[in-house]
Amino acid sequence: MAEKITVIYIISDRRSGSTLLENMLSKSEEIISVGELAMLKGHINKQGSGALWNWNCSCGKPVLECEFWSEVINDIYDDNFQTKIKWPFKSAKITVTSFFPKSSCKTLWKFISTRKNFSTINTLNEIYQSVSNSSSKKIIVDSSKDPMQALAISKCKNITPKYIWLKRDTRAITYSKIKRAKINKSSHKRGLRTLAATLFFKNICASAIHCLKKYSTLNISYEALAANPQQELDKICNYIGLKNYTAPDYMELSNDHTIGGTPGRFERRPVAEDTTWKNFYSRKPILNLLGKFANRF
Repeated sequence: MAEKITVIYIISDRRSGSTLLENMLSKSEEIISVGELAMLKGHINKQGSGALWNWNCSCGKPVLECEFWSEVINDIYDDNFQTKIKWPFKSAKITVTSFFPKSSCKTLWKFISTRKNFSTINTLNEIYQSVSNSSSKKIIVDSSKDPMQALAISKCKNITPKYIWLKRDTRAITYSKIKRAKINKSSHKRGLRTLAATLFFKNICASAIHCLKKYSTLNISYEALAANPQQELDKICNYIGLKNYTAPDYMELSNDHTIGGTPGRFERRPVAEDTTWKNFYSRKPILNLLGKFANRF
């Protein structure tokens, strides 16, 4: 029987620091990181998130021209190739489910049990196997974040999933989403609506974690990771069974072939907490109070 591959899957909302965590984990000699694997099909077709870097691999080449990815998907890519699980994010069922995490499992498992999603699960399984074979690594980091994608990979054959739920102050996530929308000029996000959407997604993540209770999961705080990277990294190494290694002082790409992430990953930046959101809330006391309350959930 083939040796099982460990997939470290990072669950989080957008703008929560998943790229930082993924980049730190990629410095282990035992690990190969693929970034947000769910976005691979979009990067191949140049659709969806990724326009800021022209949907290229982090090495700077289009995915199909990248030496690493072209080898990985050589015998997998076809007309049915899909890497992202489909689920009705804004449906009434999901909305109701978000308020009752402990009784939501039947509903959430049902959403991923479609024919299309089973096909996607099989494709993901093949990709993980191919990534492991091409890199000669048995531990893969996938920072796709999507909680339903997390449920799906638990169905992959010969995969041992390890889940890290990366949390961040709800106010910081909300501000970062508003800021990114302005930079991208994609939409105008309002504070209260964005805060509510952030809390909603947090509840879905909590529901997914509850559904995965038979698997090993670890909660990590972005604030703690940025303030005490070595301490938090040691905790993660112990959880996964990795050899301890020195936490990097900088977030930087080095011979990586990752998909997705924040545009800031292309710059060499010191590992430090981003606290710019606090100035924003100093002028919005009511929103700040609501954000503090949302952090309790």
